[in-house]
Amino acid sequence: MIYKFSFISFLLLSSQVLANHITVTVLEPKLAEIEGVVVYLTPLDKSSVNAITAQTLIISQNNKKFTPYIAVLQKGQKIKFKNQDDVTHHIYSVSGKNRFDFKVKAGEHNNNIDISTLGEVAMGCNIHDWMSGYVLVVDTPYFNKTTSSGISNFEDIPSGNYKLTIWHPQLDTKNNEFITDVKIQKAQNFQITLPKALLAIPVQQNQDEFDFLEGY
Repeated sequence: MIYKFSFISFLLLSSQVLANHITVTVLEPKLAEIEGVVVYLTPLDKSSVNAITAQTLIISQNNKKFTPYIAVLQKGQKIKFKNQDDVTHHIYSVSGKNRFDFKVKAGEHNNNIDISTLGEVAMGCNIHDWMSGYVLVVDTPYFNKTTSSGISNFEDIPSGNYKLTIWHPQLDTKNNEFITDVKIQKAQNFQITLPKALLAIPVQQNQDEFDFLEGY
């Protein structure tokens, strides 16, 4: 009985050591919180990553916009484009090997897209040329986006050495990212101040509508 109790206690202790709660706060140079920035942790020991995120990523077309504007998924994760508008969209990307080109009618979806190469995937619509959106493909299950408070929370992160990456298409740095190495040994809070403020996100609306309103 004593042996069994000790063994279980050891497993519980090991689990606590290996699974850490991590908080990352992202700030602009003037220390304002930034919402909607991608944050991900890539283990430097790649052999420790073997789980593929099971949940299908859904990118909607709603009010003639990509929703969300920025999405992130793990390499190998499934993706579905869901048209919630009452018009057809002709969605495309010319980003490297992640090229695709398809139409999705009103109320329908397309989940046959192969996005398997790491990096940024810029999207548009051939019918509504003001529409733009991004998918970032990462090689880790530890990814998230910041909340309105600039915070990204991670649960059950194993102890070890990681590359912490902050990414946003409007971050005016090389490859639109900021990278630093971190060592995780316990529950920790990281605060990252970006070297530059984000550039303005393009207006997701038909410019003709603005021209029409300006005449009044």
